Amino acid sequence: MDGLLTIAYVFPICAALPLGVLVIYFFSKRQLPVQRNRMFTAAVMLSCADVIFEFFSAVVVNNSEGVPQILGTLVLVMFYLLRLTFPVLMSFYAVSITKELKPKNFRSLAAIASPAVIVGVIILFTPLTNLFFYYADGRYFRGRCFFLLSAVTAVSAVFTAVYALLKKPCFQGHSFPIVLSFSFLGLASVFVDVVRPDRNVSSVAISSAMLIACLSLTKPESMIDHLTGLLNLDAMMTYTDELISREARYYVIVMKVENIRRINSIFGYTVGSLTLSNIADFLSTFSPDLSERSRLRKNIRLYEGTSASSAESAEKAVGDARRLERTLPSAWAFRLMSNQFAIVSTDEETHEKILRCLHERFEDPWHVRGLEINLMLTVAEMPETGSFASGSDLYKVVELVLPTVPKGDTVTVRERELGKIERLILMESSLEKALAEEKLDVRFQPVFNTATGRFDKVEALARFEHEEWGDVPPAEFIPIAEKRGLVTQIDEFVLRRTCELLKNAEDLNIEFASVNISVTEMASAAFPKRACAILDEYGIPYRKIVFEITETALMTSIVLMLENLTALAAMGFGFCVDNMGLATGDIGRLAVLPLSLVKMDKRVLEEVQTSPKARIIFENTIDVLKKMEIRSVVVGAETSSQAEWILETSPDSIQGFYYARPMDEKGCLSFIRKNNAQTPKKPGRDNFIVVTE
Repeated sequence: MDGLLTIAYVFPICAALPLGVLVIYFFSKRQLPVQRNRMFTAAVMLSCADVIFEFFSAVVVNNSEGVPQILGTLVLVMFYLLRLTFPVLMSFYAVSITKELKPKNFRSLAAIASPAVIVGVIILFTPLTNLFFYYADGRYFRGRCFFLLSAVTAVSAVFTAVYALLKKPCFQGHSFPIVLSFSFLGLASVFVDVVRPDRNVSSVAISSAMLIACLSLTKPESMIDHLTGLLNLDAMMTYTDELISREARYYVIVMKVENIRRINSIFGYTVGSLTLSNIADFLSTFSPDLSERSRLRKNIRLYEGTSASSAESAEKAVGDARRLERTLPSAWAFRLMSNQFAIVSTDEETHEKILRCLHERFEDPWHVRGLEINLMLTVAEMPETGSFASGSDLYKVVELVLPTVPKGDTVTVRERELGKIERLILMESSLEKALAEEKLDVRFQPVFNTATGRFDKVEALARFEHEEWGDVPPAEFIPIAEKRGLVTQIDEFVLRRTCELLKNAEDLNIEFASVNISVTEMASAAFPKRACAILDEYGIPYRKIVFEITETALMTSIVLMLENLTALAAMGFGFCVDNMGLATGDIGRLAVLPLSLVKMDKRVLEEVQTSPKARIIFENTIDVLKKMEIRSVVVGAETSSQAEWILETSPDSIQGFYYARPMDEKGCLSFIRKNNAQTPKKPGRDNFIVVTE
């Protein structure tokens, strides 16, 4: 009787209760079609089947004399096959969390499943089933190889635990301890099966493992846009990450509804929100999700709106909804932000059909609360997405591409354009890395004083050197930094390096160093306090720093910056308008600002050399600035003829390659010391000393 097969009713019943709650919760939420969710879905279905067959197996074993042997054996075979499959599936689930469940890893995955497959084939297809369990004298008994069933579970559990330990950095959040937990449950159930064969606790272990594994899933609520009910930006990046990890081909349509802000301002935010909801209802027709498609059937306002009071119009709306449900292909729709949406599909024909449907729908008006509203749609489609490394890269491309599409147009973004954008994305990550490792470079360009013939000012210039592209001009990387919120770090880095230079130049009587500052920094309420703290840290007087702001930024954001400009000027900081031109310079507005310096843009020299009238304006501008007690700097002197001509107009200072190029701190200080130590005969290359860095 030691080999008697016993299965109790109590354990599958206890396991069924929490498992039923989990099934109801999981399937009531919209889940993304990512590997982790698919594997979890399969595990849930398998665990339910396991519990059900365990209950029927208990019926068979405990009533073996009244159950036909063929039926009883079939039920037990199915039960033990499910018991073999579940731990293997949970191993695959652990692998899917690390995004390594790929076709190229087929051999490794097959090796994981091979023990269960071999034992399963023996049980199901050969007479050797009797080695695991057999029927005799009206009862079921354990066979000589019954222990292999537990051994397969133990092997899968050990593999899962070892894999988790080796791949620990790849697990996010609480996934790592969760994977170890259900591995431990598998080993614990094996131990109980060996010590107490009459206690079939495996179903309870499976149910507990599923409850624990559920904690590793992303909460569906965090993936939903609450206004429209569509999946949100995080969901899109998660889904595309999944497609990229599987090396699957996919197609993206991103769109912007141009009229929403105007609708909000004219009709109010309620109408604007309802309009977005109607657009979302239309986009949800592309989704394979059953709950999404049911929204379409219920929402007859998709075409007719609440004004569709007649039976005929209501019938037409329902008919349109049903027609779309039958004919539209499957894809996934997302709301990215505000008036931006995206549709991701995995089939080229589907992609093209969706494009046609979008254009056809937006050619017709939308009816919202009795209003007939025409909407303009701007679309960027991406049929070539193989170069993206992650879903976040895709969204960065969306951010860069969509604003460049003319309103109401549809643009196809090909691999060629994506290559240019890829450079910007790579530059962004490289810039972040350079800031984190403090590898950003700062160069200092001495400024020539026309009155004394000495170099008594410097300008600090941020420089970014990429290992592949070499020196990247500020005009290229600063806009990226501003867009990504990195400009604050850059400004602080440059200011600190400038303070270090001034501290090491106490013997040179440098009047001040100018530092370019972004609009976002100058408009920040925290900037004055932060700037003062940095200078106090290095013991630098405030008058030694002049902040440079471009003329365009100053004129467009003067209201935002005026408070900080006034406060910092009162402390002693100086301010300079950079890149001031002849045509755009507004001398009248400059008069009311606390400015100490104006830099004439280098393009001014080109205008002046070709236009006598421009020269008159230039000379008068220099004269007016002197009368306003605002010093002037002419930028861009690169030849001796330019230098001589500029000197005739008597600006306060000249900055350009003819006098000095940007150089590192050591080179700059050495250059100024050697040049200022000489008695200059005339400005220019007669006094230019090349200092190697």
